[in-house]
Amino acid sequence: MAQQEFTAQRRTVVGKKVRRLRREGLVPGVVYGPVVDGTVPVSVDRREFVKFYQTNGHSTLFVLRWEDGDQSVFIREVQQDPVRREPLHIDFFAPNLRMPVRAVVPIVFHNPSSTIDGRLAEIRTEVEVEALPAGIPHQIDVDVSQLVQPGDAIRVGDLPMPDGVTVVTDEGESVVQIEAVYQEPTEAEEAAAEATPEEEPAASADETAEQE
Repeated sequence: MAQQEFTAQRRTVVGKKVRRLRREGLVPGVVYGPVVDGTVPVSVDRREFVKFYQTNGHSTLFVLRWEDGDQSVFIREVQQDPVRREPLHIDFFAPNLRMPVRAVVPIVFHNPSSTIDGRLAEIRTEVEVEALPAGIPHQIDVDVSQLVQPGDAIRVGDLPMPDGVTVVTDEGESVVQIEAVYQEPTEAEEAAAEATPEEEPAASADETAEQE
C-alpha cells in the first residue's frame, strides 16, 4: 500500500524569529534520523497538520516532502501550547527502513456487548510494538463483544498482531476487562433490612449460671 504524503517547506527562519512563522499559521519543525545528514529545518501549515495528526498520530509512517527533498517519517514529538493546545514545534523522525523500530500504537475497542454485567474498563489504550518501519500498524483493533461477566478480560498477549510485529509491552498486562459495579440498595431493600429484628446474642455460660 502506498504511503500517505504530507507537504512541508524548507525553513530558513530559526531561533526566536520562528514566532513570526507561527503568527503566519505555520509550525516549525525538524527532520532527523539515521538516514538524514544532520537535521533539516522545515515548517508545515498548522491547520493541515492538526487534521493529519489527529487522524494518523505517532504510529503512521508517511512521506514528508519539501522543495528539495523527501523522507519517510514518523511524527516523533509535538510540542504544544499548554493553554491553546496548538502545536508549537514538531519532530519528524526518519528511520532506516531496513531496521526494526519501536513505536507506541493506539488500541481501539469495537463491538461492546449490550448485556454486560458490570462496567467495561479500558486499562490500556496503547501498546508498544517492534517491527520494520513500514510494518508498524496505525492502530490495534480489538473486538470486546465476548466480554460480559466480571473478570472477563483481554490481555496484551491476546491482542491480534500483524505478521512481523512483536509486542514489547508485558503480555500479561490487562488491556480491557469487565469490573463489577456496586449497586446502591433501593429504598425498599433498606426498609426491609431495618424491619428485620436483630437476633439477641447467645448468653454466655457465666451469665446463665448467674441467672440460675
